[in-house]
Amino acid sequence: MIMNKFSNNIIYVLDFDGVICDSIDECMLTTYNSFKDTNIINISDVPSHFRKYFYEYRYHVRPAKEYFLLCKAFTDNIDLSTSNFEEFRKLYEYEMNNFESIFFQKRLELKKNIKLWLSYHKIYEHANKFISSMTDRIFILTTKDYDSVNILASHFGFIKKVEDIFSREISSEKAILFEYLFNKHKSLLNSKRIVFVDDNEFHLASVRQFPIQLYFASWGYAKTQKFNKFKEINSFMEIV
Repeated sequence: MIMNKFSNNIIYVLDFDGVICDSIDECMLTTYNSFKDTNIINISDVPSHFRKYFYEYRYHVRPAKEYFLLCKAFTDNIDLSTSNFEEFRKLYEYEMNNFESIFFQKRLELKKNIKLWLSYHKIYEHANKFISSMTDRIFILTTKDYDSVNILASHFGFIKKVEDIFSREISSEKAILFEYLFNKHKSLLNSKRIVFVDDNEFHLASVRQFPIQLYFASWGYAKTQKFNKFKEINSFMEIV
């Protein structure tokens, strides 16, 4: 996946879900199937009160195993604040790890109907235009699985624009993913400008130690920042 030409002006490192692609419906459906051990394939068959809760609190989740915490809080009828979400993370590590393996198995089952699975994803239109027009180097750094990112990037027609993908198979920690990125592409450290765009402020905070400019994508799942003040953008064009 090598681009044909570089401008060498800016290196773009992009999160995937909530920055390039809106996958909230697929993640909600896979989460419900994983927690309830069902095999529902239609969004409308998921109880509306679960859908509403998931859409409201999705922004808390970083790696997929944390979807378990949404389900647990939903079952316990808890309004999920950042503080009790962090407390849940400490209490349910074992359950989260078990849930994670089920989650990706359920995703594989959904993918058997690939056309239906793809229909649960939408690319942000301004992201599509931005990536399609770029001659700068673009990398994807995500806690999503590689296969899903690769399939979706191909489906939406921008896979050839992406130089490399660093995904959950390496780590669910963004700082570790950046270490792999810089170890594999050592010349990046000589770049004049590297930007990283994510819609999760905690992901951005975790990579402050790297020589990169950090941007919070306001169009993603979180919408606003609660604890940090990273540069907030409403469109990729605000970076250029």
